[in-house]
Amino acid sequence: MKSVKIFFFNINKSPAMSNQTKISDQKFPTKSVLAIACCVYRQKGYTSTSTYLSEDPNGSQRWTNKDMVTYQLFPTLANSGYLLHFNPTAEDQEQADAIIKHFRRLTFGVIGDNLNDYMSRVFQVTQIENVGLSDIGVLASVPQVYDKEITAKEIKEQIKDTVKEYLGKEGETITLSIRYIKTKFIPQLNCYSHEAITDTNHLISFLNKIELGKAGTQQKIRARIKKHTVNYLSKTPETQLNYVKVVDNVLVWQ
Repeated sequence: MKSVKIFFFNINKSPAMSNQTKISDQKFPTKSVLAIACCVYRQKGYTSTSTYLSEDPNGSQRWTNKDMVTYQLFPTLANSGYLLHFNPTAEDQEQADAIIKHFRRLTFGVIGDNLNDYMSRVFQVTQIENVGLSDIGVLASVPQVYDKEITAKEIKEQIKDTVKEYLGKEGETITLSIRYIKTKFIPQLNCYSHEAITDTNHLISFLNKIELGKAGTQQKIRARIKKHTVNYLSKTPETQLNYVKVVDNVLVWQ
């Protein structure tokens, strides 16, 4: 029986689809992509969910970090309304180096199969030389993971020698000299969370609608003791305050 060759033609194939295939095959130096991710995180913070800003009359979109890094590398994938552009600085490049070095420590976790799927992927992607489109989502999330780990380590180091006791009595109004060790905006509460150490080496925390101080700055404050609790990182005594008022912004102590 004579064989018959049958040829199939994909009539739906288009230049756009061909271009999409080429895009998925493109590779970029991991450090360069990570520097962009660091720049995005530094300027925009981190969000993993694309949302529309309800307070914006034009309904402009808040893009995810994955979106922003992707569109920086592949501008043709962005729609006409996307106008953001990021220029990584030397600081971003240095942070990219630090992140790659930081996650290299996960080697033994990979060998021992002790990492969850996400952290295994973080290790894999940060330790290869070049990455592609499918790796961008992980790299875009890495700067905020690194920031959390480093911040937690620094805070633990600062509070490990704090006095293992509470300040005053709940409901009491006190005046304190403090040095901030962490200030973070909490979107869900629409306020800032502050952690600080007093000049008597006690650990305190409080919430405020405005940012009263950044890590490393010092103040004298007046506040009411809200309650006595335990720090989530160090498990050491922590005094929570409310009704915080700044008395002196130029306080300095050794």
